[in-house]
Amino acid sequence: MSRAEKARNFFLLFLFGAFALAGVILSAGQGDAKNNAFQELSAAEKQKVFENFKALRKDVRAIHASVIQEKKLAVLKKKIVVKGTITLARPNMLKWDVTKPERSLTVIDGEKMTVYHPDVKEAQIYMLSENIIAYNTMNFFTSVMSGDMGEMEEKFSVRVFRNSSEVIIRMVPRSTMVGRYLAGVVIHVDEKSGLPKGFEVSTPKGDKTVTRLANIKVNPELDPDIFQFRIPGDVMVTNRVEPVGD
Repeated sequence: MSRAEKARNFFLLFLFGAFALAGVILSAGQGDAKNNAFQELSAAEKQKVFENFKALRKDVRAIHASVIQEKKLAVLKKKIVVKGTITLARPNMLKWDVTKPERSLTVIDGEKMTVYHPDVKEAQIYMLSENIIAYNTMNFFTSVMSGDMGEMEEKFSVRVFRNSSEVIIRMVPRSTMVGRYLAGVVIHVDEKSGLPKGFEVSTPKGDKTVTRLANIKVNPELDPDIFQFRIPGDVMVTNRVEPVGD
C-alpha cells in the first residue's frame, strides 16, 4: 500500500471518529442490547433525547482536544496507537496534527483536504466535492456536532439505549455504498451535557478504531488561518487533485 493510500485510509477511519468531541471511550458490542442494564428507548423517547442534545449543543462552534487513538487493522496483528491534537469547527473544518507514530498534518478548509508528511516532504490534496467518502463523512460530522442526530436516521439505522446517565447510540448504514467502508458506529453520550463520551468505529473488513479525547476545550479562541495550509515549496504532491474512494 502506498503512503498516499495509507494516509487516505487513516484519515477516513479517523474522520468517522472525529465527531466524538469529548472524553473516555466505552466500547459497546453487540451484546449490549441483551444486557438488562441497557434499556432501549422508544421512538418517542429517542426523539426527545435527540432534541435535548441539539439544544445542549446549539452554541458549540468549535472543539480542540488532545487525541489518543487505538487502531486495530484486520491485516495487522498488533494495535496501532496514534497520538496528536485535533481542532474541529463548523462547518466542515478540521485540523488533525499527528505526532506519533509518524508525523503528519491533515487540514480541511471546507473545500479541500490536504495531508502533509513533513518527515518525507510529501503531501496529498483531495477535493471534498469530488470525494464521496470524505464529503459524506464531513456532512455527518457537521450534523452530529450540531446535535441534530435525527437527520442521521435517513442514512443510518439508529438504535438508542440508556444506561444510568449515559445514552448509547448504535448506528448502522442503510446504503450499500456507505456500507462498503463503514460497518457501524457506537457513540456513548453523557445525557446531562449532550457531549459524546466516546465511540467505536468498525469496517466490513474487520478494522476497528477507538478514540480518546482529553484536555477538551469548547469554543476555544482560534487563529483565523488555522484551517489554511500552504504546502512548502520543497514538498512533492504525490497525487493529482481528483476523486478518491470511488
